[in-house]
Amino acid sequence: MARKCIVTGKGTKAGNSVSHSHKKTRRIWKVNVVSKRIFLEDENRYVSVKISTRALRTLKKKGLKAAILDNGGSLSAIAPKKFVGVKKEVAAK
Repeated sequence: MARKCIVTGKGTKAGNSVSHSHKKTRRIWKVNVVSKRIFLEDENRYVSVKISTRALRTLKKKGLKAAILDNGGSLSAIAPKKFVGVKKEVAAK
């Protein structure tokens, strides 16, 4: 899953580069993705995510979970695979 934003889902795009004479050659546009450690206040832990720089601006405004839900993503994308589906057990008295 290289070069894909976890929040917006943006990835590499392909198209044509058009010269002055309208000669077309194939090219790609890569999304500007950075790796960041973001603190989740309600879970009291850090999460490492690959996120586009454009989505970083949205995170400062809304927060990670709200930004993912607004873009139609799922929250399981930010949880490590070893914690997905694991529930904390309550100690019986």
